[in-house]
Amino acid sequence: MKMKKTYSIFILSLLLLTFAACDKEEMFGDMNENPNAAKNIENNPELILTSLCKDPVNTFVNDAWSNGNLMAQYAARIVFTSFDQFSWGSNSGTWNLVYRATKDADNLYKNATASDNPSYAGVALIMKSWMFQILTDMWGDVPYSEANRAKSGITHPKYDTQQEIYQGIINDLDSANIFLSQSNLPAIKGDLIYEGDLEKWRKFGNSLMLRAYIRLSEIDATTAEAGINKIANAPSNYPVFTSNDDNATLSYLSSKPNTHPRAEASGYRVGSFNEYRMSETLGEVLADYNDPRQQQWFDPTAVSVESGSPEWSGMANGLVDGAAYVYKGGDAHLSKFRMDFFYFAPNLVEGLLMQYSEVEFILAEAAMNGWIGNDAKTHYENGVKASFDYWGVSMPSNYLKQSGVAYNDDLKTLMIQKWIALFYIDYQGFCEFKRHRDILSDIIIPGDDALYATYPSRFEYPTDEQALNKESWEAALEQQGWSNDRILNKVWWEN
Repeated sequence: MKMKKTYSIFILSLLLLTFAACDKEEMFGDMNENPNAAKNIENNPELILTSLCKDPVNTFVNDAWSNGNLMAQYAARIVFTSFDQFSWGSNSGTWNLVYRATKDADNLYKNATASDNPSYAGVALIMKSWMFQILTDMWGDVPYSEANRAKSGITHPKYDTQQEIYQGIINDLDSANIFLSQSNLPAIKGDLIYEGDLEKWRKFGNSLMLRAYIRLSEIDATTAEAGINKIANAPSNYPVFTSNDDNATLSYLSSKPNTHPRAEASGYRVGSFNEYRMSETLGEVLADYNDPRQQQWFDPTAVSVESGSPEWSGMANGLVDGAAYVYKGGDAHLSKFRMDFFYFAPNLVEGLLMQYSEVEFILAEAAMNGWIGNDAKTHYENGVKASFDYWGVSMPSNYLKQSGVAYNDDLKTLMIQKWIALFYIDYQGFCEFKRHRDILSDIIIPGDDALYATYPSRFEYPTDEQALNKESWEAALEQQGWSNDRILNKVWWEN
């Protein structure tokens, strides 16, 4: 009798459990689901866009600080100077992070075209083009047409030539312009750069196209001239930046995790910040022109402040550690980056992708070449003024009239001002030096202890590529005419 009762209780319990399992969805519905979590990334493109805006920009902000500012000689190091001596290596961390972001761009584009959303499609192509141009400018030929296609069975992507990549970038930016020129565009979300303003995205894409065309000017002037003409002569069809309001920038917030990555609030150590000083190269140019941007970017030396007569003094690039540490008497005799502006403030400095001043300098150079109009002087002066305005610096009334700055149809004068204006923008100042090293090589020169007498051009390919994609890597060296993988090898548009 006791066994029968126990068996009956067991059966009853089993039935209750079955009933509960069957009716759980009906009884509780979606109470256990997070209403703020995306069920399907394909239906939430804003999540891809947010990371696409933030992650690669932060990568290049960090690179601009640690590498780009040194390579363009805006900054110099007082300790751990090996990079400043041209020990550049592969910079594989950036390679990997940026390729991961290009995959986000590809996924956003695929999702957008599958859902017939031209807004996200246009933005995805613009961000992809921005990243791939930096990749190919800094490494040379890179995986492009077969990149991010492992799911399609391509695990060893070929390296496309720079010429093919540039054509792909220009084609994508043309497509983006078409996408974003449509009427009644659907709104986008997750946009940290333009807060959903699609007309500004369109201007950014076309301004990037100008950057691509001008970089071709020394290797393919015919394409460069035709492309810039196409844009400059049809502003309604190809709108570009017309003021600093159009700048492509990532604005930071006052608290983590969205503060400037090189600010104290982000956890960047003050000791690391203090390893960098104003480069003597930039400092001397700014001093020659009585350029007040120097005071906006850099602090006076500590000893001069103590004496009551603030002075700015730069650090030489490319010295060995010991010589660098005691240069001009040491740390207190050299100008740091302004700590209240670049370090203690969590969000005064933006992440810079491209500025209006660059567009004006491109148009000025094109006009100087006789490709567009005859208003090179106007474009040049607009570019200088835009840089001052962006940084909140009042331009002296005689600045554009003084020797070395006044417009005189001299490309070197233009390129010096463009180089200054590209301060702290990923690797753009360095790339423009590479493009016109023939006229800037008396300003930006290897340091006394540099490993090479010739200024290098690029990063080496990551060792993972040599190990895991060796056949494609070897083919890339051969198609570029390189017997080995060296930082002295020049990229295609330099030759």
